[in-house]
Amino acid sequence: MVTTNLLDLRAEPRFEAERLSQLLFGEVVRTGGVRHGYCRIQQSDGYAGWVDRRFLCTISQRAAHTFQKKACHIVSSWKANLTANDSIYPTPHFVFYGTHLRYIRSRNGIAFCELADGRSIQLNRNHLKPINAIKKEDVVPRMIVREAKRFLGVPYLWGGISPTGFDCSGLVQTIFGRFGIDLPRDTKDQIKVGKLIYRTKVKAGDLLFFKRHVALALGRSRILHASVGGSGVRINSLVQGKVDYRADLDRDFVCARRLL
Repeated sequence: MVTTNLLDLRAEPRFEAERLSQLLFGEVVRTGGVRHGYCRIQQSDGYAGWVDRRFLCTISQRAAHTFQKKACHIVSSWKANLTANDSIYPTPHFVFYGTHLRYIRSRNGIAFCELADGRSIQLNRNHLKPINAIKKEDVVPRMIVREAKRFLGVPYLWGGISPTGFDCSGLVQTIFGRFGIDLPRDTKDQIKVGKLIYRTKVKAGDLLFFKRHVALALGRSRILHASVGGSGVRINSLVQGKVDYRADLDRDFVCARRLL
């Protein structure tokens, strides 16, 4: 189980290795071998890499399975301050958007949650939203678009999945995950999800794929994406002549997929 609020997943067991993705506080992972202080891990969706072993604690398979079945709330604010009842290991001062927690009860505006190892933490109830009660058919495109716009201006970070920095597929995965819709981590896998649609039929909430890039459609010709060339999460146009036109993406368009 991850014990820090944001943990880099590396391609190799060393600090200088490529950041593949990141893990959030409390996430349950399967562990493997250890090399140079790094542990080989696999996430629940099969995504794998190396993480600093100092930020993992061991739990039983039974506890992991139980938590994954019952972790039904998600942190919906950019970050939420935490408190804890004990000090088995240092609890981070706050957790990031997208962190999954098992909600137990509330009192005086404070939510009491449980981690996979059985520890209890508390945070402001307003920072939590249920995701187990969300049905995919109830999620509409405007909800996805509105949520994505909250992160306009967040810097680009290769492998990033949080408001400290997103990459293109990390942003898409995180936004859809907020509503209980699980997507693969990488663009090459996200492009296989949903229904293929013609570019002329694109609507808000669709995903547009380009060469090694993915964006969220705001309509037929405007996109929201985490852009390395645009220095972060921003809106661009695919219409020639517009001030925010991206000729490279217009040229490199591959396909569009509809999930909702």
